[in-house]
Formats: sequence, structure tokens, C-alpha cells
Amino acid sequence: MTDEARGAVPRVPSLLLLSNMYPAKDNPMFGAFIARQEAALRALGVRFRLVANARQAAGPVANSLKYASMLVRTATAALGGGFDVVVGHYLYPTAWFAAIASRLSGKPYVLVVHGTDARSVQRRDFVAARCRRALRGARLVVCVSEALAARLRRELALPESVPTAVVNMGVDRSIFRPAEDARAILQLPADARIVMFAGNLVAAKNVETLVAAFERAHEAGAADLLLLAGADPEGRRAELEADVAARGLGDAVRFLGVLEPDGLAAAMSAADVFVLPSLSEALGVVLLEAMACGTPVVASAVGGIPEVVSEACGRLVEPTDVEGFAGAIGEVIGAGKARFMECCEKTAAANDVLENTRRFLRAVETYAGGGSR
Repeated sequence: MTDEARGAVPRVPSLLLLSNMYPAKDNPMFGAFIARQEAALRALGVRFRLVANARQAAGPVANSLKYASMLVRTATAALGGGFDVVVGHYLYPTAWFAAIASRLSGKPYVLVVHGTDARSVQRRDFVAARCRRALRGARLVVCVSEALAARLRRELALPESVPTAVVNMGVDRSIFRPAEDARAILQLPADARIVMFAGNLVAAKNVETLVAAFERAHEAGAADLLLLAGADPEGRRAELEADVAARGLGDAVRFLGVLEPDGLAAAMSAADVFVLPSLSEALGVVLLEAMACGTPVVASAVGGIPEVVSEACGRLVEPTDVEGFAGAIGEVIGAGKARFMECCEKTAAANDVLENTRRFLRAVETYAGGGSR
């Protein structure tokens, strides 16, 4: 029996991991999937060093300071050696940093693209131009969905000579799993029909459409409570709260703020349906996390979402279709979680973080494990 047949860790080189996002105490979900991959690599016995940015502050000055710090740390790590492949998460600005680390160390580099970074590198600035050049020089580009891989070829003219692999970051099923006592722990009504959203309260997540759809489902007697979890980096929460109040939904909508992973998993497990109404989404690992908790999903039919959401796991809706979301929410809740649970759990299991990390490592070994060009 081969190592791959046994599910063993491939014989991969050691890694220098770079990421411009990493969880911090004030926002534990900021790049949480990087921390999950870090833990998976450690569990699989892979040698690596991580250089990451945990500062979420934005603006010209803050960005200059945090990225200058990361670049210095990247260069120091590259010159120190002790690794075989550089892996850069996110294109802006990490693709450029990965290329610099590659030049300093003489080692090949692999880039991991997550979604919004495919848009940020299209800016007309010095850093974006360097990142686009770095993209074309990568030994391998890993994308979280087929849709994202196609987008790179189409929008960024990624040459066919640069191979791509499709592997998402995976879901940690040791945290995200069904919990029968979740409502009691969170002090939620046992008989309420609960709708949930989790994600940054940013324009791209389209939470306004969800609030409008929930209002219709609530008025139709199909849903009782909406939970909204996530950070507020764009300062949109006050506007959303005003919208909720204007609709007379003050007692039916709860803003939970940023939740630790265990709290997020409990809320997902307590919900009857999880809704992600994004205007764009490379994949939406949060959907896999909800499904791992046994909760069906209703999501926008955009980007890579249709690659992981089938009719047996929930429903897909056009992102601006308020009535469509309202109807899908009512339909899924009316059918009951038991109808969707088998598909949800199978889909989550197929995207387990350990197995997806193995897939990632196999791709790195295949395309970059042989040393520098």
C-alpha cells in the first residue's frame, strides 16, 4: 500500500510561511484559517517557520508600518535559511514578499490565493505591480476554488506555464461539530427558528439583503430570530442596527460581535439555517464550518460557493434576490435540519483541514519540492 493510499503525509520539504493576516486577541477570526493550517502542519509533523501580520489597522500610515515590519522579518527569515520552499498566503502584498524571500534564499515559492486578493492586486500602485509580476513567477499557485483559478487566468492573465491547484483551507471538525446543548449554553429559546450569519460586516457580505429577507420570513411566520456575528471593519454596524430598528425587528435580531471559534461553532450548531448572502465569494469556508455543525445553508450563487453547496445541503440564491432568500430560508427551516444533515456532514468531512492540508502538501511537493529553478 502506498503512502498516499494510507493517507500519510507526503514527503514534503520544510516551509517558510508568509501571511499578511493572522488572528489577534481583538479579532480572533482575522486570518483564522492561516492558524488552522499552521496547526494542521504541526499535527502532520511538517517543519515550517511562520512570518505573519496580526495587525488589522488600515490606512496609508498603518499599512506602511505593518508591511514594512513584515518585509524586514521576511528578509531576515529568508537569509536565515533552514527551509526548502516559500509559501505566501494572499497576493497583496505577500506575493511580492515571497518573491523577495525566494531571491534571497535561492528557494522556489508557492502562492496561495484566497479571493479578495485577486482584486486588490489589480490596483494601479507600485506594490500591486510587483505582486502581479511575482504571480507570474511562482512555481505553483494554489486557489481555494475552481472559480477563483479561472478568474486568475481571465483577469490577471496568469500564464498557462504557471500551474494551479485547487485546495481550500478546510474546516476544523474538532471545533465545528454538532452540539445538542448549544442553545442552552447560549441561552437561546429552545423552540425559536433561528437564522444565522457570520462574517465581517462589510459591503461585500451584503448583510442588508439578509435583514430584508429575514423581515419577510419573520412576517410570514417562518423564522423567529436572526443572529449576526462578525467584526465591523467598515463601520457599518450602526447603519445595520438602524435598519433593523426601522423595520421593527429590534427584538428579533441580535448582533453578537466577534466570536471565538468555540462560540462561533456553538452559534452555528444552535441555528436552523446559516445564510451567506455575499455579492462575491471565492469559496466561503464559513459555509463548510456551518455544515460541519450539521446546519444547512442558504447562500449566494456566486464564485466558488456552488462548488460546495448542493440542493441536499441547502439552497443557492442570486445575491440581490430578497424574496429568493426569504423563500429559501423558510423552505430550509420548514424541511428541518435532519433532511440536510447527512449531506452537510459528508461535505464538511470531504473538506477536513487535515486532509486538505495533505492535498496542499502534495501539490507543493509535486511542483516545488525539487529545489530552486
